[in-house]
Amino acid sequence: MLKILIKAAILFFIVLSIYLIVNPSACSNMMAGRERALPASADSEEWRHPMSETPQQLSADGAISGEDNSADPAAPDGIFDTNTLNEELTQPVYSQEDIDYAVASRYVELEREYAHGDQNVGKDISREISFIVMDDFEMSPSEWESFLGRATASGLFDRVRNEMPPAPPVPAQ
Repeated sequence: MLKILIKAAILFFIVLSIYLIVNPSACSNMMAGRERALPASADSEEWRHPMSETPQQLSADGAISGEDNSADPAAPDGIFDTNTLNEELTQPVYSQEDIDYAVASRYVELEREYAHGDQNVGKDISREISFIVMDDFEMSPSEWESFLGRATASGLFDRVRNEMPPAPPVPAQ
């Protein structure tokens, strides 16, 4: 008789464990002493989630009734990313010349770093620098080719090399 009761208890705990694994909200409701609130029939007025404290209604403008939405009149309407609330509403607009100058500056900076390491800036190094700059500015090969055409035609690389401060001298070791 004792063996049957032990086996029945073990079987009961196995079934209960499977139920709680399949339905995890039942576990939290059981721990909090709440019952599962299911609609009595398909005709019921409103199905209420067991975790909701008070029933809330959405109005036509998307506001929840019972909340005071007049606290912040500058709050944006609709759906938005809350990480961008404190950012400027208007982003600065950069011209194509500004972007090209930034790309050329990064290229010349990397070129000087490679030259600083006692390496001649040859075809292989130039290709490697190009890939680094393309990755930094998220450029496609066609965008890179377009940039090179504009920069070469306007002499942008020479202008950037003349405007950038010279690299500091290497200390002798």
